[in-house]
Amino acid sequence: MVSKVLLTIALLFTLTLTAYSNDRSEGYNAGDQVSDFVIANYDGNQYSMAENGAKATVIIFVSTECPFVQPYTERLINLQNEFGDKGITIWAVNSNNTESTDDVMNHAKEKGYNFPVLKDEKSVVATQFGAARTPEVFLIDNSTMTVMYHGRIDDNKNASEVTSNDLQNAINDFLAGNAIAVSETKAFGCSIKK
Repeated sequence: MVSKVLLTIALLFTLTLTAYSNDRSEGYNAGDQVSDFVIANYDGNQYSMAENGAKATVIIFVSTECPFVQPYTERLINLQNEFGDKGITIWAVNSNNTESTDDVMNHAKEKGYNFPVLKDEKSVVATQFGAARTPEVFLIDNSTMTVMYHGRIDDNKNASEVTSNDLQNAINDFLAGNAIAVSETKAFGCSIKK
């Protein structure tokens, strides 16, 4: 009887460990060098970090449906307004196989995004980056193709309750030529449907 209980506990522990370890089985962390990608997007443009001419690219994995992404619309637009002229390019990437290209295109238009929203067919970019959540952010130094920051946009989906503007702080550190004070945070939100 004791051996069955121990076996059951061991099995549950293994399943739990596997579930957590599979959250980011591949991908990049702060300090990692990234491989470029090219997306031929629904807007007729091709997107490549190596060819976008920016100092840095912010890749934000998003969703048309996730209730954790929707409250960030205004904050993301404000980030583009604040940093676009300073050499920072923001790209939203939708990797959810449950959301069609038409869904992504219509959602971007409806929200009035002032940055490109890319459709990652077959979740290739999400898999490459190891992205598991929406929203989840990667700040890439384009000159070295290095992840400077990875994690959340800030610490609360409710704008009035934010106490730490993690992505904004990382961008400011990067532009000032300083080491990123906090280079990794835990993203929270909906799982990417690959």
